[in-house]
Formats: sequence, C-alpha cells, structure tokens
Amino acid sequence: MSNDQLKEFMGWFKWVIVAILAVAVILLIVFSILQYKKKNTSPIKFIAVTGVFGALATILYVLVPDFGLGFTPPWLKVHLDEIPIFLVGYMYGPLSAVMVTLVKTIIKLPMSTTACVGEIGDFIFTLVFVLPAVMIYERRRKLSSVFMGLGISTAAQVIFAMIANVYIMVPFYSFLYGMPLESLEGMCSAIVPAVTGDNWVWLYALIMVLPMNLIKDTIVIIVVLLLYKRLHILIERIGNKNNNQIIENSEEL
Repeated sequence: MSNDQLKEFMGWFKWVIVAILAVAVILLIVFSILQYKKKNTSPIKFIAVTGVFGALATILYVLVPDFGLGFTPPWLKVHLDEIPIFLVGYMYGPLSAVMVTLVKTIIKLPMSTTACVGEIGDFIFTLVFVLPAVMIYERRRKLSSVFMGLGISTAAQVIFAMIANVYIMVPFYSFLYGMPLESLEGMCSAIVPAVTGDNWVWLYALIMVLPMNLIKDTIVIIVVLLLYKRLHILIERIGNKNNNQIIENSEEL
C-alpha cells in the first residue's frame, strides 16, 4: 500500500470507527436507562455524571500532553486518562466506565495519526486495566476489594500490553511508517543496548513495555487511591442507595 493509499484509507476508516463507537454509546445509554429504571434510580443523573467524567477523561487524553519516560521509544507514551474512568466506575459500575472510555476514544479518533490502531489499542488497554478492578469492587464495596482489584487489573493490563505490542503494535508501526523491523530494533537498542538480537521484540516488551506500564499504572493507582480516600463517602452513599433500592424492589416481588 502506497503512502497516498494509506492516507486515503486512514481518512475514511477513522470515521467508520467513530460511527461504530457512536452507535455503541447510544446503545449503552439506552441500556443504562432501562437498567436504572428497573432500579428506580435516575438515569439522567447517571448519564450526566458519566458525561462529566467523560469530559475529564477526554481532557487528560486529548489536551494534556502525554510523555515518555526516557527509556522507551517515541511511540510508548504515558497518559493518565484512566483516573476519571476508575472513579466513575467505582461510583456507577462497569457500564459507566465503558461509556466514558468510548466517549474519550470517539473524540480522539478524528485526530488519529495511526489509522485508529493506536486509539483502539488504548481503548482495549484501558478496559483491561479498569474493568477487573471495578467489577470486583462492585461485588464487594470495601477498601480491601479496591486493593485486590487494582492488583489483578495491573497484572492483566501489563501482560496484555506486552503481548499486544509484540504481535500487533510493533508490526503495525513497521507497516504504517514503512520502516523494517530492523530499523525499529535500532531505535530501541539506541536507547537500551540490550534490546537487540533475534528475540529483540520480546526483550523490548520486557525491558521497555513492562516497566513503562508498571510506572504508568502505579501513578494512576496512587492518584485514584488519594481521590478515593476523599470520595469514598460519596461512593458508599451511591452504592448503598442502589443496593437498598434493589433490596426493596426484590421484597416487593
């Protein structure tokens, strides 16, 4: 595929992805309204809060510059948009976390320079990181569940990121920028000389992808825990209110 063909492909493909994700958001909104009507809670409040956290995640994802860590190639960057996604997930459950992730992804897609692969990768990485912790916390709203969920989420996200980089991201960037794998190897080995040889891609994943994601996840977790400590009363009130209404509804049945 020539550069002109690639640019044409990126031009229409990103809008196809935007349309698909927009439909997904609409379906999730409809589903959330039906679910919250069953619980006798306000779907409008749910959507409004989701919108506010979606805006916060978008600001962190689109407007706040991402940054490297000095020992990673230029395509590995840290961004902190997962913080508001964690918080809204803790307050309103996994569905709201998915919706916020969709919102920030849809807004970013038209600005994509990677044929949407980078944004779709971020979307999947975010859900792999956030959903296990949020789902565990939803089942048992305790601080111990927060720590257990964050530990499981971090392990899942780091392992997934390594595998995805080896088998998807590195080959894709090689194709997108017309660079042979040997050139990408040279860029990595110039930063960390150990990343070379026949297994350089896995060395790249172990020496660069793994620690970068651990550092990024640690930053996100620390901020989330600090904010959780301040917001846990509100989270508990929302959770208890929802649980009480579920119990009342079940008793009526």
